[in-house]
Amino acid sequence: MCGIFGWFGNVDDEYKKHLLNYGKQRGRDGYGIESFAYTPIGLMVDRIFKGLYLDKNEIDNVINKIGEKRGFSGANKEMVLGNFRATPTTEIETEIALLQPYRGMVHNGVIANDKEIGNYKIDSMCLPDVFSDRKPSKILENLSRLKGSYAIAYYFENQLVLACNYKPIYYANVIDGFMFASTPEMLPVKSHKVDAYTCLVIDCETGRITEQIEIPRKQPNKAIVSCSGGLDSVTVAYMLKNQDIEVTLAHFTYGCNAEQRELNCLAEIAKHGNFEIAIISMPDVMQGTILNGEFHDDGVEGTEYAHDWVSARNLLMLSMLTAYAENNGFGYIAFGGNLEESGAYPDNEQEFGRMFNELLPYATQNGIKIELLQPLSTYMKHEIVTIGTELGVPYNLTWSCYGDGQKHCGNCAPCFMRKTAFERNGVKDPVMI
Repeated sequence: MCGIFGWFGNVDDEYKKHLLNYGKQRGRDGYGIESFAYTPIGLMVDRIFKGLYLDKNEIDNVINKIGEKRGFSGANKEMVLGNFRATPTTEIETEIALLQPYRGMVHNGVIANDKEIGNYKIDSMCLPDVFSDRKPSKILENLSRLKGSYAIAYYFENQLVLACNYKPIYYANVIDGFMFASTPEMLPVKSHKVDAYTCLVIDCETGRITEQIEIPRKQPNKAIVSCSGGLDSVTVAYMLKNQDIEVTLAHFTYGCNAEQRELNCLAEIAKHGNFEIAIISMPDVMQGTILNGEFHDDGVEGTEYAHDWVSARNLLMLSMLTAYAENNGFGYIAFGGNLEESGAYPDNEQEFGRMFNELLPYATQNGIKIELLQPLSTYMKHEIVTIGTELGVPYNLTWSCYGDGQKHCGNCAPCFMRKTAFERNGVKDPVMI
């Protein structure tokens, strides 16, 4: 789709050239640029530039003309909006007269209900009518009238307003100025991303964000927990239940040694906690020692480093859990990643969960919010046992061992960790009695 961009303040000309050169990657079917001046009588359109191709000479010409001194009394520093057009197959071929900006607004995305709003040749043309009142206080009301995808930018008085659902906007404060664009490559300095489903209001005098407004999405108060039946994941289920979240346990079958033991324990846990169970089969792409029975039986060694590793397990599980959650109306997915095991397993590190959460708005349908919860990410094993004991977690029903014996082996890494965690709490692990 299109690329949007802009800047305000005394931005270096080389920065502008960088932006305009790289901007063509987001649209090669034409460009439009408007510059504005904020004067004592209000915001005024200053210059308009539109064309089908922006070569080096034209870039220099545009930048020079934008930067020319005007005769506005009390005018502020330059304020610019622009768009590089990528013509969708559903719309007419590009005509210069039809290029954005439209009445001081630029848009990247698709507005699916433009014909319900009015008769427009290009869907983005409906935006100035939808945003007839551009005060930031009206932005959620205006956005609620749109069906589709959007990254939108416009000036209101001496403020820049940026709003997006899953379409990207990046921004950067530069010396004496501010820049924004659809991709980080378009910006010449390190940038920040506008969070998905967020509106920002930026003061054009200071470059500071004065308002950050979350765009509402549908998020049911239901969580599906990736649950092996072990100590960590079962504790997570009871923690969320204690927060009045409706919990379902998802168990992934992928051929691990202890699969039947885990399933048997899970059934008892679900009965105890009044949880529903979802059984999900994993694709046959993973390998690891806990699948072939060659796991390490030295608890200390296995705990200190991830000798027993299953390839991309948490990434695959959470991805499948996301699909299941969206299809079945869950607002949350959760797993038992914890601080203890983050020392050996990268997909238990809190940062893994944080980065997965950043991905989720771009992996689900527009307007759907699914959030990953990793409530044990800052806790060690003995602390997890403390929390679970206070919540009445039935640890006697859990199964953590990599093996499939009648009892926990007591020697593999998870056995060693849970046994020691209970000892630190001054009690004996009920599955080791």
